[in-house]
Amino acid sequence: MKTDSSIEGAYLEPLDLHILIVRSGCLIKRICLRRKPTLYPASHLAKLIIDHIMGGPRPALNLDTSGFTDFQRAVYKAVLEIPRGATATYGEIAGIVGRRGAARAVGMALKKNPFPIMIPCHRVVSANGIGGYSQGVDIKRQLLAIELKCPPEAYCLCRPPTPQNSSKVY
Repeated sequence: MKTDSSIEGAYLEPLDLHILIVRSGCLIKRICLRRKPTLYPASHLAKLIIDHIMGGPRPALNLDTSGFTDFQRAVYKAVLEIPRGATATYGEIAGIVGRRGAARAVGMALKKNPFPIMIPCHRVVSANGIGGYSQGVDIKRQLLAIELKCPPEAYCLCRPPTPQNSSKVY
């Protein structure tokens, strides 16, 4: 069975990252972040995502959510509500979706997020540190630092941000 699938990308210099977008026609199937250079053609869409990472508007994208479970949909919807520069814990997201005590399940749902950046799972941290990130914890630190407008090494990872030590408003 032949598919109309394509891969395109762009380079995000401040993070030394390559953004790859996997599409099937107009439908976006996956967004990936990679350290290694790629040979895929640069695209306007990838540049819009880079602009969003750097503080620009969120582009309207046709994301393929057909494979999401109801729990994943609820988690991703809650994560979309976390403002830029703020964080929430896995446990807080579990409570928001009505599954108190399901922090690990939230982490697993976020690990499967096929659209990092657009569903900003990097804004979810553990109760006692940064937590994981499917694209790499170093990338998570960089994304949070960009949103807070500080160098990555200045982002305090010893505890999740609170109103006393950052701009957390979630």
